[in-house]
Amino acid sequence: MLLLYIVITVLLVALFFYWWYKKTDKYPPGPKGLPLLGILPYLSAFPEREFGTWSKKYGPILSVSMGWQDWVVLNDYDVIIETLVKQSEEFHERPYVRYLSMLTANGVVFNLGGPKWRSHRRFGVGAIRSFGGSKGVMEKKINEEALHFTQQLQEFEGKRFQIQNILTNAVSNVICNIAFGRRYEYDDAKFQNLITCLLTQFKISSDWKTNIMIFVPFLCDIPPFSWHVEKSMKAMQPIRDMITDLYEEHKSTYDPKDIRDIMDGYLQCFQCDENDFVFKDIQDFFIDMFVAGTETSASTLRWGLLCLLLHPYVQDRMQEEIDNIIGKDGTPSLSHRDNMPYCCAVVHEVLRFKTLTALSVPRRVTKDIIVRGFHIPKGTKIMTNLWNVHNDDTYWKNPELFAPERHLDENGKFTNSRHVIPFGAGARVCMGEQLARTEIWLFLIAIIQRFRISVDPDDPDPPSLSQGRSGLVYVPEAYNMIIHSR
Repeated sequence: MLLLYIVITVLLVALFFYWWYKKTDKYPPGPKGLPLLGILPYLSAFPEREFGTWSKKYGPILSVSMGWQDWVVLNDYDVIIETLVKQSEEFHERPYVRYLSMLTANGVVFNLGGPKWRSHRRFGVGAIRSFGGSKGVMEKKINEEALHFTQQLQEFEGKRFQIQNILTNAVSNVICNIAFGRRYEYDDAKFQNLITCLLTQFKISSDWKTNIMIFVPFLCDIPPFSWHVEKSMKAMQPIRDMITDLYEEHKSTYDPKDIRDIMDGYLQCFQCDENDFVFKDIQDFFIDMFVAGTETSASTLRWGLLCLLLHPYVQDRMQEEIDNIIGKDGTPSLSHRDNMPYCCAVVHEVLRFKTLTALSVPRRVTKDIIVRGFHIPKGTKIMTNLWNVHNDDTYWKNPELFAPERHLDENGKFTNSRHVIPFGAGARVCMGEQLARTEIWLFLIAIIQRFRISVDPDDPDPPSLSQGRSGLVYVPEAYNMIIHSR
C-alpha cells in the first residue's frame, strides 16, 4: 500500500511539473521560472529591466508566470501600437487586482471597464478640455500658480533645501483650481494635511511591496504587506473627506446655467442618471484626478529639475533660449514651443529618460486573439513595458544617458519622436495627458527663466540620478538643491 501511495504521489508531482512548464506552441515564449513562484525570485526592484533583457532572447511578446498568474509583457513600440492601439477594444479592460481596486475601483484609472468606465472616461476627457484646455484657460491657471510658486521659491534663495513639498503644493493647486474652482494658500493647515497624505501615497505607490501585491494578491492580508495596505487607505481618507465636503458645497450652490468647474460639470452630466449614480463614483473619479494628476506632473518635474541640476550645460542652453524668445520678464506660453526647439527637446528627453510608469497600469484581453502568430487567451493579464520602449538600444543610442540633443535634427529643429510614450497608448492612454504636458512645460520654463539651480558642494548626500523608488510609479528620492535668482 505504501508503494502505491509513493507511485501516486510521484505521478501527481510529475503531472504538476508537466502542467506548469507545458505551454501550447502558439502561446508567447518566455522564461519558465519555478513552480508556484514563477519568475518572481529572479526579479529585481525594477522588473521592467529583466523583462527588457528577456525580450532580446524570446522576442517582443513575452510570457511570464508571476506566482500562480500568467502574464504577457509587450516590450517594444511596434507591438504596443499593434495591440493597444490597433486592437484597442480587445485591450481596453483592466484585470481585477485586489490592491488597486481597494484604492479607486469606480473611477477611471483602475476601473475594470464597462459602461461606467466609458462614461467617466468620456466625461473626463471632455471636461479637461472644456474647463481647462479651451481658450487658454488651462494655460492661464497654470501660469498663475507658477507665479505663486516661483515667488515662494525666492524665500529659499541661496539656501540648501528640498523642493518636493512646495512643488507638490503648486501642482495639486492646479488640479484643485480646474476640478473644484478652489485654490489654497501653501500655509493653509487643511491643505498641508492633504499634501502630507499625497506625499505618503506617493511613497506607498513607489514601494516595491506595491508591485508584489499586484502579482501575489493574498499578501494584502499578511504583514508587512497588510500594514502597507492600511497605511494607503489611511492616507486616502482625508482626500475622500475633502472631496465629500467640496461635493456638498457644489451641490448646494449648483446652477445648471453657470458651470464653474469640473465638479459642476460632473453634476450636470450625471444628475439625470439617478439609478447608476453612486456617491463613491464621484469620490473615486476625483481621487483619480487629484492623486494621479498631482503625482505624475510633480514627480516628472522633480526628475526634470534633477537632470538640470546635474547637467549645468543643459540649463545654460535653456536659459539662453528662454531669454531670446520669452525674455526674463515675459510669461511662458505653449505658443512659444515652436520657437524653442532645445527646451522642447529637454522636456521630451526627461519623459524618455525617467519613465514614471515603467510597466504602465495592467490591461486584460477581452477575447481570444492572435498577435504575430501567438495565441493570447481571453482574460490574459497584460503588462506594457514603456521603460523598454524608452531604453531600446536598437532605436536609441546610449539610452542610459540624458541627452536632449538626440531629439534635434541636423538643423537644430525639434523632432517629436513617436517612440516616447510616457502616458501610455490606446483606449487607456492617460486622461490628463494634455494637462500634464502643459504643466511640465510651463513650470519648468518658469523655474529656469527666474532661477539658476545648482548642487551644494558641501552637501554630505549629493543628489544622484540613480536614486529612485520603483512601484506603480518611479519617483526620485528626496534631494537637496540651491537656487539663485537670475
